[in-house]
Amino acid sequence: PDCKIVFCTGYEEYAIPAFKIHASGYLMKPISAEDVQGEIDNIKGVRQKEKLLEVKCFGNFEVYVKGEIVSFKRSRTKELFAFLVDRNGAGITIKQICPVLFPDDTDDVKNTAYLRQLIMDLKNTLKTVGAEDVLRHETPYYRIDTTLIKCDYLSYLDSKTPEFLGEY
Repeated sequence: PDCKIVFCTGYEEYAIPAFKIHASGYLMKPISAEDVQGEIDNIKGVRQKEKLLEVKCFGNFEVYVKGEIVSFKRSRTKELFAFLVDRNGAGITIKQICPVLFPDDTDDVKNTAYLRQLIMDLKNTLKTVGAEDVLRHETPYYRIDTTLIKCDYLSYLDSKTPEFLGEY
């Protein structure tokens, strides 16, 4: 009686009968890892985190909070945020970020100091819009908490199912 059952199928006509027998969830193919995690969280009673920011990568890169464009103090701050979004939640160190943001400048001391200013500016910008939890710092790594953003690019990546999974 305590067993949790989530139906995974390509047929929506079975949804009502599934819930009549008290299924815990119902997923329609194609199924993403995010869909499965959502069902697991629902079963565990975990509330889904609110998406604090909407990030548009296709077309012009823009960041929105409640439909309003987030204003960055410096264009390099926005570039840093775009780079961290592109990392898809993976952590990266300051030494790894510098050559990407400053490819033609080899003055590591100057670049590191400037990057620290950009990180502080990014923290302040996110705090101003109530999204300070989006930027994570787990020494020595910086990353974006992708569970707190809605992003067209990351959604596109998530929708790509490897061929070997196919119509499993």
